Amino acid sequence: MSSDSNTFVDLTSSPGSSPRSAVRGAPATVSTIELADPSFDLAGVRASLGALQQSVDQVEALRELRSDHANLRREFLATRRRAENLDRHLADAANAASPYVLFCQRKYDLVRHQLESTQTKLAECLDALQERFDNSHELEACRLRNRDLKIRYDEAVSEFQDRISTLEAQLTAASSRAGRGNSPRSRDQAPPHKNGRLRTLNDNYERRLRVADTTIATHTAELSRLQDRVSTLDRDLQKASQRAQAAISQRDQARAAHIATQDRVSAARDTIARLEKRINKVERSQKSRQDLESALAKLQQERDDLAVQRDELLGQLGERFMEITDLPVKTNTLRIRVSNLVCPCFQGCSIDFKLFPS
Repeated sequence: MSSDSNTFVDLTSSPGSSPRSAVRGAPATVSTIELADPSFDLAGVRASLGALQQSVDQVEALRELRSDHANLRREFLATRRRAENLDRHLADAANAASPYVLFCQRKYDLVRHQLESTQTKLAECLDALQERFDNSHELEACRLRNRDLKIRYDEAVSEFQDRISTLEAQLTAASSRAGRGNSPRSRDQAPPHKNGRLRTLNDNYERRLRVADTTIATHTAELSRLQDRVSTLDRDLQKASQRAQAAISQRDQARAAHIATQDRVSAARDTIARLEKRINKVERSQKSRQDLESALAKLQQERDDLAVQRDELLGQLGERFMEITDLPVKTNTLRIRVSNLVCPCFQGCSIDFKLFPS
């Protein structure tokens, strides 16, 4: 036999001689037996190579998945550390802000109570001030009445003084006429109607004088009473004004304190809002962490499935490689068997054998 590509067998003996005589004699015609190339299952080999390529691709994909898994794990650990830091900062901020919020709430309640009490006092002062304003209108009316009474009093006094002067003049004239008599007899002989007239005039004068005195005393008492009432109303009005000013000052102070407390409460609410936003961010980060954990679990499941498929493919590939490795051995064994089966009767003949793999 010669090479693997064209395998043949040389038979140096002739058809009528034995192999021994062929060895001793001269060269004779050489017969050859051509053996065909061993037929490989190319489709199976291609399928094995395709499966091998698929296994290599899956191994590369598995390596990439492992790298992605490592990156995701590092990112997950970093995210969890950040979430823990945020939780710790959030707890610290809540603990730090809690006393301040409680202090602001207490101050707000205190200032609100003071504001309500001040508003109540202010309402009372405004009611008293309105009453004093009404009294001031009444005081103005009393002043007008006092002025009118003064005018009427002055007029009455002037009238009475005029009448008194007139009556005094009449009385003087009557007295002078009465004194002109020469004797008491003449006075006794005076007409009785003149004496009656004088007595009547005297009585009228005294009565009018008493009426004028009474009127003057009445008007003087009324004037004193009105002046006392005006003084009392002025003092009450001054006190009410002072109370109103004090209430307004307290209201302004309470309003300023209320505004300051509202500012502090607003700042505390802003702090609470920021803390709530950070809490929401932490909750979202926890949710994303849970999503990453679920994605990691899915990737681990896929990795396990791919590992199982890889093991199966490696097993199939090993079987294919074993089959491909056994083909040359079987071919050589068959060639040796064929060469041993060749006999001298086939000298000068050319026989083709088609070998089939077992």
